Amino acid sequence: MTARQRWTILVASTGGALEVFDFVIYGFFARSIGAAFFPSGTGASGETLSFVVLAIGYLSRPVGGILFGRLGDIYGRRIAFLSSAMIAAIATFLIGLLPSYRDWGVWASALLVLLRLVQGLCLGGELPGAVVYAVETARARPGLLCGIVFVAVNLALFFATCVNLALQRSLTALQMDAYGWRLGFLIGGAVGLLSFAIRRRLAESDEYARTIGARRREPFSALFRRHCVQLLSGVGVCLLVGASSGIFIAYLPSYLQVIHYDDAQITRAQMQYFLVIALCILVASHIGDLVPRRHVFRAGAVLSALFTPWFFFAVARHSVSLSALYVMAGVVASLANGTFACAIAESFPLDVRFSCVATAMNLGLVTALGLTPLAAHVLEHSLRASPAYVTEACALLAFAASFGLTHQRRPAGAIEASMGSPLRERP
Repeated sequence: MTARQRWTILVASTGGALEVFDFVIYGFFARSIGAAFFPSGTGASGETLSFVVLAIGYLSRPVGGILFGRLGDIYGRRIAFLSSAMIAAIATFLIGLLPSYRDWGVWASALLVLLRLVQGLCLGGELPGAVVYAVETARARPGLLCGIVFVAVNLALFFATCVNLALQRSLTALQMDAYGWRLGFLIGGAVGLLSFAIRRRLAESDEYARTIGARRREPFSALFRRHCVQLLSGVGVCLLVGASSGIFIAYLPSYLQVIHYDDAQITRAQMQYFLVIALCILVASHIGDLVPRRHVFRAGAVLSALFTPWFFFAVARHSVSLSALYVMAGVVASLANGTFACAIAESFPLDVRFSCVATAMNLGLVTALGLTPLAAHVLEHSLRASPAYVTEACALLAFAASFGLTHQRRPAGAIEASMGSPLRERP
């Protein structure tokens, strides 16, 4: 790759990282946010209402993905990527500065909901935009470049966890409720504004710029009429990735506390998970460039279905170190996490790629991230069944969905533009 292409991937990777950091930091401080914006006596606890606002932000992401995806397909990747970063960063920064219910009353609560809605809309285009840039930047290693994007995502999870730990250890509970939670959003907003400033130097992706004169502006209905099978397959493939995050990141901490693991053990194991999966994603994505990546993904789906029941069996009996189990989970999850996004992006033609990738990824990931922790909780408490069934079901659905993904052939000119010499298209 040229120096400009390496710079493009570095900048694009901040998109996925920004999306993850902003949403995770809200989850960490949900209790403090609830105390600041939702008073007692409303019929539900402040923490519950805070999580409702978190859900609103998640549910708005598919709509934002469609909006920014269409913007990226019609007017260019660069303008969509710039717009989403700027608006999301401002919304995040304003949440950190927003007066509490005690100062502004119900207007403070309403503005929090509005800012989360705007933030969700914009972040719906961040991760798909980063994936599209990676696929369209250089032909030789599209899988590895997508892998770099998801390395940034997992490092952002690690960074958000470190910010949370630093604030929890530096401030008292009263200080956290008063102003400590705001620091996380101010950091996220500052990082977002820095990302926007850097992205202003970003050019169009090589493939998009090369074929800009030959593009067709297909109507929005064409996404579902002509690419229905690939869209549904993309959504299905994302279920496994979302389920892995939903179970290992969102659900397991509370489950492990119930079965007598202490908070320090859980936090240490999760941080090791983030680092291991980030490293292994690079390996899995590189392998996906050497062999058909759908085979690597399917191997990950099968291993996930087999490994997760044993994981829950081992943690319930404290028979294996929790850190070792999380390390193994990171290795297994990396096979799907390192290949799914590039496989989805390669299934769509240039004219609708951004829209289709954003639609498929947001619908699949939001569905899995939102429902798998709840489904696991219901299985455990109401049905007395193993929460592992959730991941097994998503793994089987994703395995079946992977057979619906195709590989679009690139125009020869686009390939030559990105590499400088003609290459044969991989079948």
